[in-house]
Amino acid sequence: MKKLIENLKRARFILVSFLILITLSPPASTSEEYDVFSEISLGELMDIEKYMVSIATKTEMTTQEAPSIVSVITGNEIKNRGARNLIDVLKTVPGFNFVKATVVPNYTSNIRGLFAGTNKFKVLINGHGINFYGQAAGILIDKIPVANIKKIEIIRGPGSALYGTNAFFGVISIITKNGGDEPSKLSVEAGSYNSFKPYAELSYQNKDFKAYLIADYYKTDGYDGIIESDMATNSPFFASHAPNKMTSQGKHANLQTNLSYNNLYFSGLLHKTIDYAVPVGIANALSDRNEYQTLYAFGELGYKLPINDKGNVLIKAYHDYSEFEPLYEIFSYETTAMDMHTGFPSGEGIMGSPRTKQSVTGVEITTDYQISSSIQLVTGLSYEYWKQFDIESHANHNVTGYPLEVDGIVYPPFPYQYFPNGMTDISENGNWLKEADKTVMALYGQSTFDLKKMLALNVNNLSLTFGIRHDDYSDFGSSTNPRLGLVYAPTKKLWFKALYGTAFRAPSFGELYARNNPAYVGNENVKPENVTTTEGMIGYNFTKNMTTNLSYFHIQVEDIIEGIDGSWNNMGKLESNGIEAELKIGFDKFKYAYGNFSYQEVNNITHAKITSKGGKIYTQGDFFPGSVPELYGNIGMNYDFFKRQLIANISLNYIGKINRNEKRKWAGENLVLADSREPITAYTLLNASLTFKNLFRGLEIQLSGFNLFDKNYRNPQLSGAIKYDMPRAGRTFMGRISYSF
Repeated sequence: MKKLIENLKRARFILVSFLILITLSPPASTSEEYDVFSEISLGELMDIEKYMVSIATKTEMTTQEAPSIVSVITGNEIKNRGARNLIDVLKTVPGFNFVKATVVPNYTSNIRGLFAGTNKFKVLINGHGINFYGQAAGILIDKIPVANIKKIEIIRGPGSALYGTNAFFGVISIITKNGGDEPSKLSVEAGSYNSFKPYAELSYQNKDFKAYLIADYYKTDGYDGIIESDMATNSPFFASHAPNKMTSQGKHANLQTNLSYNNLYFSGLLHKTIDYAVPVGIANALSDRNEYQTLYAFGELGYKLPINDKGNVLIKAYHDYSEFEPLYEIFSYETTAMDMHTGFPSGEGIMGSPRTKQSVTGVEITTDYQISSSIQLVTGLSYEYWKQFDIESHANHNVTGYPLEVDGIVYPPFPYQYFPNGMTDISENGNWLKEADKTVMALYGQSTFDLKKMLALNVNNLSLTFGIRHDDYSDFGSSTNPRLGLVYAPTKKLWFKALYGTAFRAPSFGELYARNNPAYVGNENVKPENVTTTEGMIGYNFTKNMTTNLSYFHIQVEDIIEGIDGSWNNMGKLESNGIEAELKIGFDKFKYAYGNFSYQEVNNITHAKITSKGGKIYTQGDFFPGSVPELYGNIGMNYDFFKRQLIANISLNYIGKINRNEKRKWAGENLVLADSREPITAYTLLNASLTFKNLFRGLEIQLSGFNLFDKNYRNPQLSGAIKYDMPRAGRTFMGRISYSF
């Protein structure tokens, strides 16, 4: 409690703002017992789906009743914003902050101030967990189609009690359209940096048969900002390609489908990253030759069997398949021109290409059953078989960090020497990863008790949810994760939530089995990462059109998997405390406004000891790990004109000052900051969109602009190798033409 009060005092400006919002809001209804849905017309007012979720319990309930901190974004809201990808959507969610990655062509994330990367949140598509290479959404997060989305449900907090690994800091459930939801459609988008995306949606319904299919293709020249300095700048061993323009062009394609007949369904996705450039390579050196090619596909077949009108049994089987084939320019051709790097042809850099394939085959049975009018039970059992295979390593030099024999010649790890045949398959003696497989078995159960009915209480809602899941892995062992949620609503306008849960992230194949790597090799004794989260929320409905909530969270992460002394190990603890506030005003699906802000205080609490060359020992106290803002928020508004023929949307995204890592290190016998760079200054991005509807027999035109203030801003680069961080795009535009039929 003392720590909570201290954090609330530090965030008093947020609390004052929250109280001002309450004070200035319209008076509440005179009736204490109005129904938030009672005056909502399905035809004219807000989407009921915005209030109903199933992500928290795998059974449908309102966001107020759900025993989690839940956000919902509808497909109409995504369309109104002119969102180009999922990042445009998710960055408006409290607690979510996405930044452009350096060594892979995607985004990494910070959730509630803690580094989540791409594998510490679970992404579901129609209930199917994305199992791309690395057990996560990976480089797909900004490439998954958004035009097909019907609704996104988001848990801010742990979800392993229902969803297993990777449901660490949150769960993102994408529900896509079904046949008959909307007409078929042809669309073309085009915009800045020669970006171009045609896509087609086929929607068909005949009685109980529904079919939906979307296919898209996207290409872009990418933003070409200047990187002034990189890891090789001022290096005595490597030549730098900086300062120079970034190369970030890319191409990808998607095919996603939903088919259903009565209670039988099939859901699938095929994604192909055709060619994506990465401006900064794995050595944090600027490059113009990094390329990513990937393939990911999943298919899921399921059947829902009703049980006496009291529940359902869902049986599903699925298969995921992925290919990962990057081409890394570790150091540019300027480096190979130096005398210490022998035999490299003019214009050829130091190259490597690790390749792998991965598959996941699984079955799951989930049962939800209403035991009585006051007890709802959900149980599940799942089995998965993971396999990593066809692993290859190709390079034009000895990339392993160890002496390597190729065609009878032993090549040293340094100085780099060019292989006579250029890019060579070194898999036999120098493969980067070991072939492996594993099985995962899980058993989970969750009960929701309606205490209002059980105790005959005169309140609007009082419910208790308890769940637990046990996952058993054949490679590292097991993990058990409970969750507890208490929801109390004395009236239909006021509600409270108290939540507790744990989650885990299983070590990846790479963290367990990587080898022949000069940076870090795998450690088969590494344990899963663990997180414990405590949350509280208070919510209030001012009127049927206005609602607000304020939440507090305390998060502690343990057994963080880090590269230490040349291998992956469990090392470190992090803690985050914070507040999130939201205000939503909505009159229908075209007239609404929202505002939210997040404040977080993050500390590394490992208290690690560091020793100088002279033998001095320093114990790190609590310190800020850097690269995340303390304060950030969003404001947005949507409004229609001329009887919904013109839809206007405007939003502001504010990111506060981003301080650097306060970790200390020895410089000789003196302690200095590990990262002494100046903080990244706060910035505000203005985005807007205009949609012209029903122009002519299903024709729709949308014009959108992003960063309209043309703000020069940068995403933090944690290691400091990119001294001035990653430059981001200035003012950009996108246009869309759609025809429905």
